[in-house]
Amino acid sequence: MKKFIFTLIFIICLTSMASLAAFAHTKPENISISDFSGVLSDTVKDYIKSKNDILFEKTEAKIIFVTTESTEGMSVDDYAKKLYDDWDIGYIGRKNSIFVVIDTHKDDYSFVCGKNIRYAFPESEIYKYFVDFFEPHYDNGSHDRAVMSLYNAFGRWYESHYNDLSLGLDENISYYIYGMKEKDTEIIESKIWIWVALVVCVVLLIAGLKMKRDYELRMRKNERRKQKRKHQLDIDKITKS
Repeated sequence: MKKFIFTLIFIICLTSMASLAAFAHTKPENISISDFSGVLSDTVKDYIKSKNDILFEKTEAKIIFVTTESTEGMSVDDYAKKLYDDWDIGYIGRKNSIFVVIDTHKDDYSFVCGKNIRYAFPESEIYKYFVDFFEPHYDNGSHDRAVMSLYNAFGRWYESHYNDLSLGLDENISYYIYGMKEKDTEIIESKIWIWVALVVCVVLLIAGLKMKRDYELRMRKNERRKQKRKHQLDIDKITKS
């Protein structure tokens, strides 16, 4: 019984702690660009959201960006794939979206491409887009220019591969990079959930310790009762004999 109680508590705590990674970045209501690091201007984010609305309406695709300060101990490649799966990005539209994750803490990035455009837009070509349009600005410390330049480059690729698609891309990046910079609210919610999960684990641990103590007390009482009955039986045998 005691072993079962602690096994149960251990499993529950592991489940709660494992859920922390899932809560690290909650799925936005409208997946487009999520700046959990707070490094992008609101004007750049509004620009990408507006262009993604057009892109999705015409092609059911999105060019999605996520910035993060932590990949929960995973490589940025594994983390990108995890978010891609957790947020069901592979099921958006015609499975023809591009998902980019930027780890601002380690200055690293990764991407996942929808399976229905992988042959037309292979990874080797996508990496070249990063080298040509993203890295020069990112290496100079301009997240806004890096993200918007890469978005425009990807946008032009979609325009060249989908008939009658015009996103109205603006090459005047300087106009957009002076807006306010603020972390998206999902990161605040995630921290609340982390604290909730930790509190739950502590409560379960305290409850488990109390159950363990109560169980041991009952066992000791039962053992004393058995010893007392046995002792009484021995006395009865002696007196009757």
